[in-house]
Amino acid sequence: MSAPCETEKLKSIWDFALAFYRQEGVEADCLTAQDTYGLDVTFLIFALYRARLGQGFDATATQRLAQHLTRQLVIPLRRRRRALKLEPQTEPASLVAATRAQLLAAELASEQTILQTLHLSEIKGQPLSGYASLIQCVRAAQVPLDAALDALLKRLAHAGQSV
Repeated sequence: MSAPCETEKLKSIWDFALAFYRQEGVEADCLTAQDTYGLDVTFLIFALYRARLGQGFDATATQRLAQHLTRQLVIPLRRRRRALKLEPQTEPASLVAATRAQLLAAELASEQTILQTLHLSEIKGQPLSGYASLIQCVRAAQVPLDAALDALLKRLAHAGQSV
């Protein structure tokens, strides 16, 4: 029996996202990309997945779609979940924790939907390496590239190759 090819190992974009995010340092880098630079993490994960598959994408069109879906689906849930953490609570702590867990689950389900939507879209482009794909994401989002962001993108690209 022959060894499975790379695309067989990557069963779905969601499997890739979960394996990618579980790697040491990736969660912190993704949160920095999101909170410090305003980058859409689902867009970055999508770019790395497509690079692993050897498939390109139009960064500008994909960024627009990812941004629209994230604003509609994820941002309201994330804001409410984070607000619950900071607001003074009159409800029992267990109820607040359960509500935050439900909001997080909904947020993750929304991110899964976005990744699948992006991957199934017909937005094609030139295949690039993981790092080059991430650079395209940064350009499409019109985020200035500084040394710290460049180092972060290199770490994420390396982690994307390790999945």
